[in-house]
Amino acid sequence: MATSHSNTISIHKDLSGPEGFVLSVKVYISPADVPRFFTLFKPVYDAVFAEPECRFFIVAQPSPSPQEEDQKVTCLSWIEGWSRPPQWFMAVQMNKAYYEPYMSETTAMFVRPRWHEILVPEEGLCHFKLPESATTS
Repeated sequence: MATSHSNTISIHKDLSGPEGFVLSVKVYISPADVPRFFTLFKPVYDAVFAEPECRFFIVAQPSPSPQEEDQKVTCLSWIEGWSRPPQWFMAVQMNKAYYEPYMSETTAMFVRPRWHEILVPEEGLCHFKLPESATTS
């Protein structure tokens, strides 16, 4: 079935092939460090999302189940969509000054190594659906 919502946008051309990718990252920290982590992370998030090559940036964490209420580790996860290749990302984007002090200060918080994965979206399967109010205003 084709995607035919009037409020759907496809971003496949921006993210696919040699010119774009999706970056998925997970970090594991102590629950006590979460507020400080986000204090350091938020300015970087804002700066990254303002970059013209960044197409989207979503941050999330798992919803705790009742058995995990007293968890000793919090997993924070984010997904970034980029219109430039991974080589550009590593050589140019990751060397921008605004990543400090986030990088140096949060690395000490990690209770497991930072995990990341570079993904290439599947053609025809990369859409976002905007709320109706966003398409009529």
